[in-house]
Amino acid sequence: MPADSRHALPFWLHSRYVLAATVLLALLAVLTAGTFVAYERRELQNAAQARGALFARVLEDQANRTLNGVEVALSAVAETTRLQHDSDADTGGTLSPLLQQSLRALPFLRSISLVDGQGLVVASSSPGNVGQRIPRQRLLPAGTTAGLGPLLPGRDLADLAQPAPAAGPAAAHLLPMVRPLADGAQGAWLVAAINPDYFANQYRLLLGDTPMQAALLSYGGQMLAASHATAPAAGTLLRDSPVFTRFLPARERGDFLAPGLDGTDAFATFRTARQQPLVVLVETPERTVQADVRDIAGTVAAGTAALLLLVGGLGTLAWRSLRSHEAVSGDLAAQHAFTDRLFQVSPIPMVVKDASGRFMRVNKAWTDFTGLPPERVIGANLGRIYPAQLAGPHEVQEQMAIASGQPVTYEEQMLDSDGLPRDVIIRVMPYTDASGEVAGVIGCLMDVTEFREAEQHTLEAKEAAERANTAKSEFLANISHELRTPLQSILGFSELGRLRSREQPRLQGMFNDIHGAGQRMLSLVNNLLDLSRLESTVGEIDLRPTDIAPALAEVVLELQQLARARRLRLVAPAADGQPALWAPADAFRLQQVLRNVLANAIRFAPEGSDIVIDWQHDGPAGLLVSVRDHGPGIPPDELDSIFGAFVQSSRTKDGAGGTGLGLAICRKIMDAHHGSIQARNHAEGGAVFEIRLPAAAQPMAEPLPAPATATT
Repeated sequence: MPADSRHALPFWLHSRYVLAATVLLALLAVLTAGTFVAYERRELQNAAQARGALFARVLEDQANRTLNGVEVALSAVAETTRLQHDSDADTGGTLSPLLQQSLRALPFLRSISLVDGQGLVVASSSPGNVGQRIPRQRLLPAGTTAGLGPLLPGRDLADLAQPAPAAGPAAAHLLPMVRPLADGAQGAWLVAAINPDYFANQYRLLLGDTPMQAALLSYGGQMLAASHATAPAAGTLLRDSPVFTRFLPARERGDFLAPGLDGTDAFATFRTARQQPLVVLVETPERTVQADVRDIAGTVAAGTAALLLLVGGLGTLAWRSLRSHEAVSGDLAAQHAFTDRLFQVSPIPMVVKDASGRFMRVNKAWTDFTGLPPERVIGANLGRIYPAQLAGPHEVQEQMAIASGQPVTYEEQMLDSDGLPRDVIIRVMPYTDASGEVAGVIGCLMDVTEFREAEQHTLEAKEAAERANTAKSEFLANISHELRTPLQSILGFSELGRLRSREQPRLQGMFNDIHGAGQRMLSLVNNLLDLSRLESTVGEIDLRPTDIAPALAEVVLELQQLARARRLRLVAPAADGQPALWAPADAFRLQQVLRNVLANAIRFAPEGSDIVIDWQHDGPAGLLVSVRDHGPGIPPDELDSIFGAFVQSSRTKDGAGGTGLGLAICRKIMDAHHGSIQARNHAEGGAVFEIRLPAAAQPMAEPLPAPATATT
């Protein structure tokens, strides 16, 4: 072979092609950097909207709970007021101390007042309100007689009877909620003065040091409370907000980018309250997202500039080297020097190994990263440098690349120059010799330790959120226990009053009302307590082999009288001849599930219809309990959601004051039984609830004692 042909290069290694490739690589690097920044911008915007949606949901739930608490307080006061009126007592003189006592556990209320039909405050938890005359139309929109009114200037009802105070950012406001008394109260009504600053304080506590802002608005666009002083003053109308111009009333939740509460562009998310004409608005200033984008863009720009310099330098070196080769027919020594320079100036740690895993070359970046000089590693394999537990995974990946002839990318740990383990992503590329056989591998690595630490911080934040949720459940359990104690006293004394007032029908009726209201409140507290127990632990459930048929039959017998009152017939398996159904179960809790499902069926089944209850074996390893009614059924898209806490089917809401906890508790109980509860619609109408349990073997009877043997 002639000497000139021996050193000739392929046509595609001509200097002009290398120059074109360098330009293309530079353009590709710029395009990749721009695409990455655009992707990160979109991800940051999506993250801001997602955080806003989460906070909006939490704040909307808090507003619902607060206003529900006001309604419960007004209901209790209304019942007390009615009893005072029936007993012809001095309502104004005796009710005010009771109103003051009711207000102690309600930090979001400034006062609760009783107003007669002429607008005169006859009793109030705040003495300054008594004697003031407040027209009802001052508190409520025209055409309404009850509910939540508009934001009004003043701290309490006494301020409403005075000339309107000057508006300003520090001016006090109140949010009235009005409830007429029941028939027979001569047109009297109750009004609760809600402190809107309570919502603002809660928002500030929840948002903390985040750049987010939150506000509570009325359905008419009136500002009620805000977390930041830069927001419009309370009482300001925000009808130009996209919430009211683009979404409401067609959509009750949404997100958008528009000028925010402080006048600057913000990513906003809103939700409407479920039971009140209120809107919760959460905003993340766009400038915070832009700042994050600028930081990322700066980092990417710096990296891209370095890469462009590297590509330009390498391309220039390659172009010059090729021009020199074209001029002097190439020089192998110069080519080796050029390759070595490319290898050494690379900012990415790189190594070259032979097929046996021995180091042949390492670049300066690799030496700086590991702290190992070239003279120590050249000719040695990784097992002689690192402990076997660190070297083994790398050697396995390298042999896989050699065997397959394909690149391999993996993540492992390596020791840095300080001897500390670092998380690295390594790419191993096999190379061939002149005969085309795999001669070894080229490896390069990227340090991703900081990324993994960021993932760990994210996981810790998630665990912190879960601990906060656990604290919430424990608080719910504690408060439920605290509520049960006074309720037991109320029920006990009301029961005693019923027994001792048999000769006085009117007095006995009062005690009956007290006892009935206490029972309803106790049912609600028990539901909350059950839910909190089941969220925190299932240790309250005692699973043991039990024949569930007698326990289920007791529930059916217990609810027969309730069914007869609604002219319903409960159809259940006959007790005689019923085979035993053994399951690992807590009989009391299982009865609670059936009682809840059966009570719902009685509640919504049409009069004169049948409710069919059945329990039987569901295959060799399971049991099935079913309840079928002929009621309105359940919308298909709600068949699973009705088992969520505080959720009721839209088709069966009747305003009876249900909490939506019953079915959620049922599902928790069945999960603890390793079973399930599901709902479906029957083809002929009505709903079917199916309760499934794993079967258990019948426990062995205790062996009889052996007979005593006679001795002589």
